[in-house]
Amino acid sequence: MLARVAENIYWLSRYLERAENTVRLIDVHSRMLLDHPEVEEHLGWIPLIIINSLDEQFEQKYGRADENSVCQFLLVDEDNPGSLFSTFQAIHSNLRSCRDVLPRSSYEAINGACRFVRQHIADAIINPRERSTFLASVQTRLLAIAGNISSTMYHDIAYRFMRVGCVLERADMTSRIIDVQSSWLIQTNDVTLVDRQQRWLWVLRSLSGVQMYRQHVRRPINGEDTLRFLLHNESLPRSYAFCVNHLDSMLAMFDGADAPKTNIAALKQVLNTQSLSELTQNPLRLHQFIDSLQMAINDVAISIADTYFLPPQDSE
Repeated sequence: MLARVAENIYWLSRYLERAENTVRLIDVHSRMLLDHPEVEEHLGWIPLIIINSLDEQFEQKYGRADENSVCQFLLVDEDNPGSLFSTFQAIHSNLRSCRDVLPRSSYEAINGACRFVRQHIADAIINPRERSTFLASVQTRLLAIAGNISSTMYHDIAYRFMRVGCVLERADMTSRIIDVQSSWLIQTNDVTLVDRQQRWLWVLRSLSGVQMYRQHVRRPINGEDTLRFLLHNESLPRSYAFCVNHLDSMLAMFDGADAPKTNIAALKQVLNTQSLSELTQNPLRLHQFIDSLQMAINDVAISIADTYFLPPQDSE
């Protein structure tokens, strides 16, 4: 496979996963705030910006966070590379070079999702009810695309690069969502047990994990069990350990994977050498631990790019 095509399909997968994360986060967060009208508007909406590490860019353009400004920034702002509109532009751009390696049904489904977003995204800003319907429709389309690719695409090197991109993006988002929780605990005094439970519930909902948590943990929601479920569980598709193990198994099928596998081994060591009970009791240490995970997985992504993708061309 050409390095250019491998890179495009890798980033196509990352952007598809990023888009699904974006719509799910906005939808879950909107519903949570409806259940907690007492939360001050800026404090309620700013976590969605912090998760994506876009707080400085947001503050320069919008200042204070509220429902309209955050949804505008995360959905349609063309200056925000992480907005849903920008993400689908990137999906469409990468899709063009992947036509020959994707099943026709997958290609058409992704193309259809791009058209749907372009046609209806403006309506999602005006009316919260329209926004909820729009987000649900986009998420349904993206989940159907993921299922279509898994069940119809030949599991060759192109498919493996798609899986590598997907689980890298997924692991990164899992750590970011947990990090926002730790940052909130650091900044908030006199946190009640109910407040903590509600925050960990929001983390689980943001990762579509509430039902599976209740089925397999079978204890009231708490910090230590939630961290163990989302970081160390090897059977939950959005857990950090599942993503890292899947990434490791995909790269084991590639030639010349020494550098990425070395970085994955270092990432696993970071993941498995911390006491979750201590992290739960010390939000600052939890925040530092998540930072170390994010740096380690960034090293993995860099080593994958250096090993398999063409270096950027110097402009003359």
